[in-house]
Amino acid sequence: MKNRISIAALICALTLVSCVPPPPCETPVNGFLTGTSKQIKMGNEDAVNVFKQLDIAWGKLDYEKMKTFISDDAYLSFDDGFVATTPQEFIDKIKTEVAKTQAEGNNYEWTTNFAFAVAHTDDGDDETKGDVGDWVNAQFTSKPTNPDSEIDSEVIYEYYYIVEGKVNFWNQFKKTIKK
Repeated sequence: MKNRISIAALICALTLVSCVPPPPCETPVNGFLTGTSKQIKMGNEDAVNVFKQLDIAWGKLDYEKMKTFISDDAYLSFDDGFVATTPQEFIDKIKTEVAKTQAEGNNYEWTTNFAFAVAHTDDGDDETKGDVGDWVNAQFTSKPTNPDSEIDSEVIYEYYYIVEGKVNFWNQFKKTIKK
């Protein structure tokens, strides 16, 4: 009888312990920002999904849809140094790039190689905004379709700072590989 009570008590204790939810996992940090107390951690999948939707709209040249992903006070820096500060300026610059690419006898297209999100840790200061969103880092490859092109391919790197479903800051860099 004593063994049965001990076994029953053990089963009850194990059942109670197994029902307690585990503590939330803390996202490990894996980087730093010089001159700040902030660190870098993996970002949120929601930001990557916003990037994916923008990339699809961009590929279809659906300019109206693209504008819905750009913050009204965004800072958008292209690889040639041009900076757009409104969704419309961003779209106008892309339209110019599309026309230039097509005038050179090329299709305006690319392959998205990867995208991932990182984020800053909270610095505890409500005045700073660098820790409220996620940075999506993406790489693309574009190959000219004009057989007379002197370019083999271009590798494009872009960084999107996404807050609440909108791109607030964006940088673009390009590496051109000659034939």
